[in-house]
Amino acid sequence: MKLLLPRAELKEALAGLSKVVNARANLLILSHVRLDAEGQTVRLTGTDISQTAVYTITVAEPVPAPVSILIPLAELQAVLKTAQGANVDIEPGRDAVTLTATVAGQVIGRRIETPDLKDWPELAAAADTQPVEPGFLAGLRQALTFASPDDNRPLLKSAYLDVEAKAGHRIVATDSRRLSVFPCETLPLAESVIVPSTRFLNWSRLEGSVQIGAGKGVFTLRCGPWTYSARTVEGVYPRWSQVVPAYDGDRTLELSEADAAMLIKALPGLPTYDNSQEAVVLRMEGDAVRVYSRQDARSPESAVRLESSRHEGNGSLSVGLNRDFFREALQAGFRYWVFQDAVSPLLGRLFRDDKSSTHVLMPIRTIDNDVQRAEAPAQEPQPVSVPVQPESIHKETTPMKKTEVTQSAQTESSSLDKIMAAFEAAKSAVRQAQAALGDLAAHVRDAVREDKSRQREIADVRIALQKLQAIKV
Repeated sequence: MKLLLPRAELKEALAGLSKVVNARANLLILSHVRLDAEGQTVRLTGTDISQTAVYTITVAEPVPAPVSILIPLAELQAVLKTAQGANVDIEPGRDAVTLTATVAGQVIGRRIETPDLKDWPELAAAADTQPVEPGFLAGLRQALTFASPDDNRPLLKSAYLDVEAKAGHRIVATDSRRLSVFPCETLPLAESVIVPSTRFLNWSRLEGSVQIGAGKGVFTLRCGPWTYSARTVEGVYPRWSQVVPAYDGDRTLELSEADAAMLIKALPGLPTYDNSQEAVVLRMEGDAVRVYSRQDARSPESAVRLESSRHEGNGSLSVGLNRDFFREALQAGFRYWVFQDAVSPLLGRLFRDDKSSTHVLMPIRTIDNDVQRAEAPAQEPQPVSVPVQPESIHKETTPMKKTEVTQSAQTESSSLDKIMAAFEAAKSAVRQAQAALGDLAAHVRDAVREDKSRQREIADVRIALQKLQAIKV
């Protein structure tokens, strides 16, 4: 019995399955793709235990009898790499499978031994799903841009689908240095869930109507021919609403689309300074707005001037920013920014009257810190970091009083300032130690050279003495 699969669909299936299946997995069975065929339906399944992707193909000819086989992902990829025909033939055997494809006008077959189907792991059942708004998948991928890339922080390497927010449903992501919140009309979820950031969910080729669902520790997404399930992240997500600053809008910056597009292109090319390669300075002074950096403290600034953007506020202000973080916020569409001073978090919105989307970005230290400190108020409010291990948002809690929140934020910020000061002191000490080690190495080299010179002089004296002793009087 042969299965005739369209090469184009098989290629698309492997492109997605490779985001889930590890071809070099320590457990050999997890480097395989499972093929299940019955009637006119063929399902290709890949898994790494924590996530599972299923691609469904409808074939023209019904399968005479149900069949299930395992095929190594690497072998399927190798066949498709050179295949040129419209179809790929798959012929299951007792302990092997034969893959046949047309290559350069010739029909070439490849026999591949397959493992026992009994070794295939038992996978969690997919959750029931319901339709969701068309922009959900794009919003999820956009939010995951701002999640932490650290595998050791699974709670932050995720997106939080918040259905308990009073202002509406939200997709939230943070890496503790920035926070992004995107609105959703309605998420068909009974409770909020934490969805891990995976290569499959970040894949831009998912197209079609989307359905989602969650239950029993599993998040499921259906999109076109794909059914994807992943284990939800266990734990308590940070109380993101507590770290969104409430500014009155006295100092704002509204970026034009032209200036934002220019910044997105120009930011990576600005010069870098010492160990602050990521730092740039946003300077607002009078009617002029510019973003600049410099090669070192004595070099002139290299600036990008924002001619068509509007700044409102008294006095001048310089804010140090991580260029990559600022650029990604611009790429996400955030154009309206509210400031308090040079050391407090920046509050970003998609546009001036936007109240649903939020981007909180922490400023950083730059080579112009003296300017920033001079422009900060005498009693500057401390920046509020995004908490990593906050209290549960799933349980009823007693609201904190305003004074308690302020004291908590000041304590956290004070600790952060102490950590930064200790880091700077340690970095300075390391540099001094490196310089001292360099001097020590130079002294050692000089001592070695002097010792070799003395050894040569001693050897010359010994030879002269031997010659003198050999003279007979």
